[in-house]
Amino acid sequence: MSKYFKNNDIGKYLPNYITFLSLGFGMVSIILSAREYIFLAGSFIVVASILDSLDGYSARKLSLESYFGLQLDSLTDMVCFGVAPIVLISQYLHLQNRFTFWLLPVFLIDIWAGAFRLARFNLQPPKESSKGSSLGMTISAAGVILALMILSDISQAYFSFPVLVVILMILLLSFLKISRVMFPPFSWFIPHPAFYVVYLIFAVILTYVSSVFAAAWFLWLCVVAASICRHLFLVVSQEKVIL
Repeated sequence: MSKYFKNNDIGKYLPNYITFLSLGFGMVSIILSAREYIFLAGSFIVVASILDSLDGYSARKLSLESYFGLQLDSLTDMVCFGVAPIVLISQYLHLQNRFTFWLLPVFLIDIWAGAFRLARFNLQPPKESSKGSSLGMTISAAGVILALMILSDISQAYFSFPVLVVILMILLLSFLKISRVMFPPFSWFIPHPAFYVVYLIFAVILTYVSSVFAAAWFLWLCVVAASICRHLFLVVSQEKVIL
């Protein structure tokens, strides 16, 4: 199958086509945010994150990785998960009359952290598969978490995140992007197929008591918390071995 795609003028660029499609969703999300279509803008960021996963998966699966694809993916990530979430949050708070210019330094920190994460990633040896850990949180994960937070806030009729919570979330994700915390691949969270059932039941319960976006946001936070705990455990274990 991979040989067919490599020999086909259209097929050998499939991962790049998916990346361009993801870039389109990110760009449209920014425009929608500017036009105050907040729900659609946030949803487009989520769609862009799905496409972002697909382009990397297809490139590895079909052996179509390329240096051009790597650079294109980084530029796309900066638009979709660096700029678009910040514009989304900015416009959302503005519509609620909760925007303050004190947020601007926080937004800049997030953008800088995202650029740093992408630059550092591009200088690392390319992964041979999706089974390896990532140094620092990926900008795509951070971006989709911010988008889901806003979508979760919209879906809750009687609750709204305080601005302080939004600021702390942005700063936390910014720190994790530039940190040296090793984030495991999703396969680490599913050591056995039975875990799919457990996660599904958990997601259904969360959706029932809140909303699908709040459930997805909370699950992402659980992934982040578990990744940090795993990293700390490995650091402590290595120190004990050295001692």
